[in-house]
Amino acid sequence: MDRVYERQKRARRWGVRLGLAASFVIGLIGARTALALPQPCTVLTDRGAWYQPLAGNGPVPLPSYPESWAPAPRGNQLLPGTYLVRLQAENPNPHPITCIFLPDKLVALAELFTGESPQPLARTGWFLPLDERAMKSPQAVLPTVLPPGTNTFWLRLWVPANSPKIPSSLAVQMEALEAFTITQRRFDHAHGVYGGIMLAVVLYNLFLFSSLRERLYLLYVLYASFFGCIWLVRAGMGLTFLWPHWPLWDAQAHYFMIGLAIIFGNAFSSAFLELPVKAPRLARGLQAISVFVGLLLVGVALQRFSLIETPLALAAAGTCSLYVAAGFLRLRQKSPEARYFLLATGMVILGTVVYIAAFFRLLPTTFITANSAQLGSAAEMVLLAFALGHKIRHLRQEKVAAEELSRLDPLTGLANRRLLNEQMELEWRRVYRQGSTLGIVIVDVDHFKAYNDAWGHQAGDGLLQLLAEELRSLCRRPGDLAARYGGEEFVLLLPSLSVLQAHELAERLRHTVEERAWPHPASPLGPVVTVSCGVAVGRPVEGVPVSVLFAEADEALYSAKRSGRNQVCLRTASGTHRRLNSA
Repeated sequence: MDRVYERQKRARRWGVRLGLAASFVIGLIGARTALALPQPCTVLTDRGAWYQPLAGNGPVPLPSYPESWAPAPRGNQLLPGTYLVRLQAENPNPHPITCIFLPDKLVALAELFTGESPQPLARTGWFLPLDERAMKSPQAVLPTVLPPGTNTFWLRLWVPANSPKIPSSLAVQMEALEAFTITQRRFDHAHGVYGGIMLAVVLYNLFLFSSLRERLYLLYVLYASFFGCIWLVRAGMGLTFLWPHWPLWDAQAHYFMIGLAIIFGNAFSSAFLELPVKAPRLARGLQAISVFVGLLLVGVALQRFSLIETPLALAAAGTCSLYVAAGFLRLRQKSPEARYFLLATGMVILGTVVYIAAFFRLLPTTFITANSAQLGSAAEMVLLAFALGHKIRHLRQEKVAAEELSRLDPLTGLANRRLLNEQMELEWRRVYRQGSTLGIVIVDVDHFKAYNDAWGHQAGDGLLQLLAEELRSLCRRPGDLAARYGGEEFVLLLPSLSVLQAHELAERLRHTVEERAWPHPASPLGPVVTVSCGVAVGRPVEGVPVSVLFAEADEALYSAKRSGRNQVCLRTASGTHRRLNSA
């Protein structure tokens, strides 16, 4: 157990060190992802939008007359095809300024034109690799220099069929590059710190798993990893740092992250709350959701995005509902971990609700509300890490207690044969190193079968318990051990005693039992309970096992029985098979 404790301490120490370092480094990286070019703001107005249905594998070329296209349809989501939006921007300043156009962030391709050239001024959208965008930003941004006065621009948007991301609006915002940069830097820094926190939690628990080999730690690491990746992918960190040339994967990666987070979150929650045993119906419900989500991920791999968004959202909502139900059920069952689990789940649900409310403008969009989902998920993972540590400690304490009980005799509370054998080996080696002796006393209740037949087995058990108390009272020094060897036989292990001392102790026990006058009318020796003792004392010799000494004590016991019982018989062992009789 000491080695396990040391490994656990070492894993925690290194996990915390690496985690804090990762949090600091990723926070700095996140803080550096935005540019800083201060410029004033302008005003943007919409001057019309037209639509052309999907044709081929790309956007339709710009028309000579936009009116030749159909008016752009309105709805909650844009239809596949090409859209043309006329924009008018006012620059009241006497000098050009740098600004950015912000189309819908889910648009596949957005291109900005002046009308004077068929070549776009800037291109962006999730369909393009990062180095092909006007700004190497995961956001959909179109930078341009705005001359003084009124300026007309054309924005071409392309929505492919069966897109993993479908924009909902043709609305375009304009910001000065300075304002965008400040806001972006703040959000990037928040995402970097969030990534650092999640990485710290994952590394810490990964070190614990590598040291302790507890399955719960592995499930938690997988759950936290994929859950954290949901928000990091949405924030564009994956595209920025990991796969800048794989835009299609980046567009669909969040589906896999959500699905895998649900699957491993269900597995972790089920094991953490012991649902298969304590709430099997809820456990089966989580398993069913995991299987359903696994099938949805097959749909993602087959590029069937339009068929999986709503079912995946419903699966996530159902998972949260089962988490809450399982938490309250286990709380009613007095589970100490349920409180941590409910608090952690409540944090992420609260953060998500605030985020959605801010998205639909039911709450003001601030730094807190815009990042509430990440804050909630980070708090959830930290709380679950503490809860997991508490549970593992509790499980290990139960394991240690069970291990201790497995070494004790359930009737008398003395050491059982397993513990006796272990201690005999340990003490034999110890006294060998010290050049000392080891004494063994084997005690047997005289005519115990007759006692059981006369008084019953329950009374016989009571007698064994009384005798166990007497044996326990004789073990006063470190290394002394009283054990029940089996039936009515007991053993005293007495290191560093001389032959005379061991004999006196056994004789004192025999005399005490006789003085107790526990009734035994069926004994031919008299009306009270008596015991016989076999004593052997020996000095270890290299190559001679402790079983030689134990055999000497056992033979001494049978000598006492053959000699009439209610007596102590002594033999000595020098470490060889030579035996010396001693009265």
